[in-house]
Amino acid sequence: MIDVKKQLLEDLNQLKLDNSVLQPNTTYDNRKYQQPEMIIIGLEKDCTIYKRTFIKYQFIQLKKRSISKKFESWIGYDDFNGDLIQVHLCLCGRKADQCDAMENFMNNRAKKVSSKNRFSFRCPSIAVIGSDGSGKSTVTTDLEKWFSKKLDCRRYYLGSGDHYNPIYKQGLRTIVRWFGRSRSSNEQQAVNTGKSQLKKTPDRVLKKGLKKGYCHLNAFYLYRISVHSLKQLKKSNDFSKNGGISLFDRFPQNQFMGINDGPKIRKAYGTINSPIINCLMQMEEKNIGRCVKMSPGLVIKLIVSPEIAVTRKPDHSILELERKADIIHTLSFRDAVIYNVDASQQYDIELKAIKKLIWNYLFQCSKTNE
Repeated sequence: MIDVKKQLLEDLNQLKLDNSVLQPNTTYDNRKYQQPEMIIIGLEKDCTIYKRTFIKYQFIQLKKRSISKKFESWIGYDDFNGDLIQVHLCLCGRKADQCDAMENFMNNRAKKVSSKNRFSFRCPSIAVIGSDGSGKSTVTTDLEKWFSKKLDCRRYYLGSGDHYNPIYKQGLRTIVRWFGRSRSSNEQQAVNTGKSQLKKTPDRVLKKGLKKGYCHLNAFYLYRISVHSLKQLKKSNDFSKNGGISLFDRFPQNQFMGINDGPKIRKAYGTINSPIINCLMQMEEKNIGRCVKMSPGLVIKLIVSPEIAVTRKPDHSILELERKADIIHTLSFRDAVIYNVDASQQYDIELKAIKKLIWNYLFQCSKTNE
């Protein structure tokens, strides 16, 4: 690991270019402005040398903004502390132009004229997947916070867990509560009248009706999950086209049914003779298929043993976690770069390794889009 900021300054001094490096005021309120670590003032004839030095340390040029036409923004990753480094490069042919550019820049900064930084190329999307207990949501949340300090980044949740809570889910919970009340009533009548009379009670009829209603409502809820995922992917596609970073917590797949974000209706209710459920099943699988075609550019697989996962998710069976772990190893994504990361190691080490993998990938993408 190297301290990229320190090394970059040393290289600039060794080149002895006609330039000066300004350190921004660290007391400045940068909540609305992504403050750079360095502002480099140089001449246009040295432009190639500056950019070659940045690329040496895997800096990526950002989309030009209206802060000043004379300024370029570059951003890199510092191995030493795991932070992003932003550098403003001001290239002007004359000293007078440099002064004017700096004055305009400082005036705009004082007015807090700013916007989120984005890449100048289409940014590939990044998906984090793993079995239950691997820490997908924790990792993607921390990555979003880390990127958002300097770049425009959005996190999209594509699963059916606690992070996705539409009104259909509340309806299902209501029916489950009704089931509980019906079961309690039946148990009480079993004591008073006997099981032979229990089958003829209105509560038994109510229970059958609730069960049928629950199956249809749950099938509709599972279909809506696929609709939600497809909408999120369409939004992220437009966002990535403009240079934003899209992070996915989970990603749909159709290689395994009923598990790991695959189609669920066929496995859960495929044996029920219902035209409504059959229609919902076909629409869900069609939506999942469209999601699969919008494959992410980079996939981070969080690998954790079932023994560790069950300590993090004690309400899950170890057999189910073993199966999900095997599926994660097997899953493939079209045209995606896939990395396996050990999710059982110390979390700060794991997160730092993921940041480095992502930044190396983004840097390679910037090179291919030059």
